[in-house]
Amino acid sequence: MSSASRTLFLLLATENLLINYTATAMNVALSALVRDLRTTLVGVQSAISLYALVVAASVISGSKLGTRHGYRRTFVTGGGVFVLGALIAAFAPSLPFVLLGWSMLQGLGVALMLPALMAMLTTTFTGAARTRVLSTVAMTSGIGAAAGPVLGGLVTNYLTWRVSFLLGAVITLAVTWSMRYTADAGSFPGRPGQPFDTRGVLLSTTGLVLLVVSALLAGRYGLLKARQDVVVLGHTLLVRGGLSPVPLLAGTGLAVLAVFAGRELRVGRSGRDPLVRVTVLRNRTVRAGISTQSMLILVPNGVLFLLPVFLQTTFGFGALHCGIVLLPISLGLLLAAPPTARRIGQARTTHRAAAMGAFLCMGVGCVAVAVLFSPRAQGVAAVGLALAPGVLLIGLGRGMATTLTDLVQSAPERDEVSDVTGLSYTAGYLGSSFGVALAGALMTTSLLYAFEAGVHDSRVLSGAQKEVVTRAVEHQVQITAMSDDALRARASARGITGSAASGLVRINARAREQALTVSAFGMAVLAVVGWLMALRLPVPAGATASAGPERGAPSQGP
Repeated sequence: MSSASRTLFLLLATENLLINYTATAMNVALSALVRDLRTTLVGVQSAISLYALVVAASVISGSKLGTRHGYRRTFVTGGGVFVLGALIAAFAPSLPFVLLGWSMLQGLGVALMLPALMAMLTTTFTGAARTRVLSTVAMTSGIGAAAGPVLGGLVTNYLTWRVSFLLGAVITLAVTWSMRYTADAGSFPGRPGQPFDTRGVLLSTTGLVLLVVSALLAGRYGLLKARQDVVVLGHTLLVRGGLSPVPLLAGTGLAVLAVFAGRELRVGRSGRDPLVRVTVLRNRTVRAGISTQSMLILVPNGVLFLLPVFLQTTFGFGALHCGIVLLPISLGLLLAAPPTARRIGQARTTHRAAAMGAFLCMGVGCVAVAVLFSPRAQGVAAVGLALAPGVLLIGLGRGMATTLTDLVQSAPERDEVSDVTGLSYTAGYLGSSFGVALAGALMTTSLLYAFEAGVHDSRVLSGAQKEVVTRAVEHQVQITAMSDDALRARASARGITGSAASGLVRINARAREQALTVSAFGMAVLAVVGWLMALRLPVPAGATASAGPERGAPSQGP
């Protein structure tokens, strides 16, 4: 490895770690964000999901820009957009500024940087060196995401969540400035002179946005049956009790993406330059690897959203205490990632076996969280010990999953790397967005049903008080997913005090506990789905599911 190549690797690995840290650091700062920005939990969840949505919807276009204008140039441009967004978010006075700076601009910056980052590494290194580099970068992704809650908790507790954005701006500036000392990995212009596939951009973006928005609305309106009227600009489009907007939006999104895929096939066959060559999905390794990757991201990201919400609303934990409880995720990743990469490199196991083991750990970990969580635990130590087994298992699963990036990126031909990178990151960020959205939908749905049932069966609340609470619950998570003190204050503002307020708080506490149990079990079911998907990963002829390098992958490093 030359000095220039080593410098390139270190810079890109650093930025990759920072990007993944930024994506999860705010999960433990929910209470601080709600307080400082004078917003709601729903608003913060929307910012988290919108960030992933923007990346998912833009990363294919970012990958294509890299092939046309050079990977290094695209990476540096994306870094500039990322820094601008970080500065806006750092000094944001309200939620709209966070949505602009973090969710929109930083999301666009990441969509430009990540495909260029992966393409530069894939084309700069070959053979065993590429395997080591890609596995290490994938591990930094996991480390950054797992360290986000811990470091983000420390920063938020002792300084402010704004420092995380300032730190991101400083590091990204340093990385992009230093990129001028590295060699450009070049570009693959495809078919020179062909116009940029603008229609493809519009179709892909529209389809992806519709899919993720449908998931975000599931918690508010329900998966199939609308729990309240759907009102847009003063007009009622769907009535309560009728069809939810979720299947309508999801079905439309899938239809638009099907049209996009068909169009890209026709563009490629006609000799023009498509936004992405969907024909790369005919490669079984690419197809199965990308779908498995998305599930390996979806499950832990959903849990990383759930746990801080419940730790902060049930126990009143701050960002630091949330980070301490989630520390075993980082420990598990560091324990599992290096030996898994080493065993694959020595042909002692396969990527399929590693992925299946990752889903097994994640699924068991989610069940452990659901079973061992106790709202009666007292103090950070007791809560941390109760959740530690499940959180550690989820971290071990994340560590075992880091090597799949090498399998996916090494499967295509050199001129197809950008297409696979774009599709891979799109699927990954869709998985991240759906993980948060589905976890939130499971949480909200189960919490609301449990809360409403508790109110209906209460012998403490009067009929009039029950009616007041029932009307208020139409605001859903703003009313129910809050701490006991916050709920008591909200109830007092509506004239519910004394024993009635205490009864309402008890109902809410039981509903929260049930919601976490249901949500964690839901994530476990998704881990089982991922395990079944991992069965489709190819195993080389003459090898078992637990040994031997996969067909189509490069020779593994020692």
